[in-house]
Amino acid sequence: MNCLKKLEAIKMTQLTNNQRPKLSVVVIAYNNELYIDEALESLYHQTLKDIEVVVVNDFSTDNTKELIDEYVKDKPNFKAIHLQENSGGCSVPRNTGIENSTGEYVMFLDGDDWYTVDACEKMVEAIERTGSDFVGGQVIRTNNYEIWYHKQIYSKEIINTNIREFSTLFYDSLSVNKIYQRSFLDKNNLRFPEGIHYEDIVFTGKAYFLADAISFIPEPIYYWRVVENAEDKSITNRRFEFDNFRNRIVAHRMFDEFLRGKGDGRYQNHKNNKFLRHDLKLYVNDYDEFDEEYKEQFHQLIHEYLHEVMDEYAFINLPERERIIYYLLYIDDREAFQDYISYLNGEETNQFRIKFEGGEYYFEASVSKPNSNKFLSISSLNIEAELTDIRIDSNMLSFTPYLSVPGINPQEVHFEWLLKNRQTGHALRSKNKQTVKLLLLNMEAGNYYLSLHMHHQGNIHRNVIKKQQLENFANEEVENSRFKLRLFVNHKNTFGLKVLPKKTKDKVKLFILKRKKQKKSQNLFDKEKISQLYSKLPLKSNWILFESHMGKQYSDSPRAIYEELVKSGRNYKYIWSLENPDQVDIPGPAIKVKRNSMKHFYYLVRSKFWVDNQGLAHLAPKRKDQVYLQTWHGTPLKKMGFDQKKRPDRNEIAKLKRQTDAWDYFVSPNAYSTKIFRRAFRYHGEILETGYPRNDLLLNTDENYSIEMKKRFDIPVDKKLILFAPTFRDWDENSYQKAISDIHVLSQKINEETVILLRLHYLLSSKISQTDLPKNVINLSEHEDIQDLYKISDILITDYSSVMFDFAILQRPIILYCYDLEQYQSRRGMYLELEQEGPGPLCTNLDEVIYYISNPAALESYKKQYEKFHEVFSSLEDGAATRRVINKVFDY
Repeated sequence: MNCLKKLEAIKMTQLTNNQRPKLSVVVIAYNNELYIDEALESLYHQTLKDIEVVVVNDFSTDNTKELIDEYVKDKPNFKAIHLQENSGGCSVPRNTGIENSTGEYVMFLDGDDWYTVDACEKMVEAIERTGSDFVGGQVIRTNNYEIWYHKQIYSKEIINTNIREFSTLFYDSLSVNKIYQRSFLDKNNLRFPEGIHYEDIVFTGKAYFLADAISFIPEPIYYWRVVENAEDKSITNRRFEFDNFRNRIVAHRMFDEFLRGKGDGRYQNHKNNKFLRHDLKLYVNDYDEFDEEYKEQFHQLIHEYLHEVMDEYAFINLPERERIIYYLLYIDDREAFQDYISYLNGEETNQFRIKFEGGEYYFEASVSKPNSNKFLSISSLNIEAELTDIRIDSNMLSFTPYLSVPGINPQEVHFEWLLKNRQTGHALRSKNKQTVKLLLLNMEAGNYYLSLHMHHQGNIHRNVIKKQQLENFANEEVENSRFKLRLFVNHKNTFGLKVLPKKTKDKVKLFILKRKKQKKSQNLFDKEKISQLYSKLPLKSNWILFESHMGKQYSDSPRAIYEELVKSGRNYKYIWSLENPDQVDIPGPAIKVKRNSMKHFYYLVRSKFWVDNQGLAHLAPKRKDQVYLQTWHGTPLKKMGFDQKKRPDRNEIAKLKRQTDAWDYFVSPNAYSTKIFRRAFRYHGEILETGYPRNDLLLNTDENYSIEMKKRFDIPVDKKLILFAPTFRDWDENSYQKAISDIHVLSQKINEETVILLRLHYLLSSKISQTDLPKNVINLSEHEDIQDLYKISDILITDYSSVMFDFAILQRPIILYCYDLEQYQSRRGMYLELEQEGPGPLCTNLDEVIYYISNPAALESYKKQYEKFHEVFSSLEDGAATRRVINKVFDY
């Protein structure tokens, strides 16, 4: 039985023996027969095993009770409680669960939702590490709806804050995405208020103000199932019932009373802001769906509540739409409110309420109030335009427009159409008629965009025409003797007319003109256009474009392949893509180009071969006959791609797929890596299991090479060298500060015959370029190729970096310094159990590292573990990997 299984068995035995579990999860269920099994499965398969699950069934009328009993019957750490009558909400079952659980910490799960597989482990780790009263984690809604304030709260780890210093917390009123100290709940007698809905508003609001310290982790914890079209809607989706709105107001009133009673009334404005921007906004959005009885009750209740807790200046800094809506509700102007809702929807209003006075527009209320215009001001008008019957021939563009401006008397306005060339400024104009006709005479090459200009009381309002305003739009194309004329919609959905010259040289001239007109020197639109232009030129069969670490270095396997190709005398033209070409020396005949420059794209699109170790395919589409050799940049230790604990979002998945679909060959250093690469990248192309070309240098160079390298770095040849190479922590951009602190300590503990070589991850190397280091420490973080440093180093100190796999080829000692092992495993996950499978001792503090540096015999005791590591991961490394790759890719 391996260590992990032993640990799980021990934990399960502890639970069986009725010892207090680490965590209790209270699951509440009511008529959840479709989903309750999935919710409980997500708890049974948690990576944390020291867990107690209390399932409270709120007198379900479907098969939920039977499903719960069947699921928990053979699971000693699960228990079911069945209420004898339905409570009508979430509070009673949650409170029942709290009273019938015993864990040190408490979490909540609704019976139609589920946890991520390591949610409990992450949350327990976070609350124990921070000592907070409670900790929040990310919620993922199954309808992919993203809530704006989640980015502010969960974009990075926040440790031991308080709502009094971080008012955005008012917006996260959920209780289910948090873990609580039981002692905190009991000390404050904090329970869910019974007899109402929206109990989280009260419970979580109180928790925020009762807590001394609260933390948040940027990790997905909770899946919230949103079934918008369900027959039996959840409480939050029953806004069509007035009782639903009344319950929300009751919950807010309870929270208001708590704030006043606790002496925290000064935070009422923050709480009001959340109510306006989130809670009330939900009902206003659905207002048109309410019947007249609901609307009458809605206006009466919201008018009462707004006057209880705020004045009109609570709206003054809100976005325009909300500011006007809430002000009209506040003054109880129901007629103007209904007209404004119609105005927003592009519908006719009962009165013409858009007025221009004192140089500003405003929406006129039915009842005049002092200073009301400042609450009703409008920055831009809602101009409704739709185009039908769009037609083009070599001489004319025509269409039929339908125009309106809700809230304005149509007698006060007139319209004009403008078709303008963005590059040259050339413009065609036409007055608005039943059919608009724009004569396409004396056109100039470039992109023309169509806009509508409305003239009103001396003001001109410009409305650029978008795709959604076009009926039955098609990308039609015609041509005359000079140009191709093509209707199109650009990447911003703006409608226009392309006037394209027919000759290639004229196309190049047009592109240069576009660049001169742009304010920025380069953007994504440029890249797409230049790639399309250059792709019309023939592919060069003997051109090879190289790149390493996104142009940051001349290094790694692309460097090894390049140098071997040059050495062999093959007839190729070599191009290197670099961020700073002038700062990099490349031996041989290579052409250096600045990454993302026009010249770079010229070679990228025309080169037969691409060789890099990260990703090029997102820069330009790979052409049919191009060959992409992906050498990659390390043996997988930390989980990657689709194996990551935090599943990539849709944009990341799309970008990854663009990369993997483009790869023709993928280099792998061993069978272990091949298996992971295929699964993690979902890559089905050809994998070259050859070893890494970059490591040939380690086996094909002698002592003279090491001596020359030491001289290059001004290191006496007799010095013992320790390479300190920690990896990048993507959740902590300042992790290099810990490395610098450790370096200062290490520098004082080593003897005079030893020098430390510091090598930070390439994404952090620039952070310490100006940092002063001890005399016996040399910063080589920006040296182009770390293989040179392996060759001259006697000992490697690293953590979770793949450098250990390459350094192991040299059969020299490795010390693993993993001071944040549990946190790293929780956040990233790893394929190996480093303590059992790593190539050397695993140290969790600096004293242990110093012990092994000072005791060679202690390091020697790990020889067998090291040899096994070498056998598994380095057996293919024989100094000939580069030739094997070249023979396969370039000599086919």
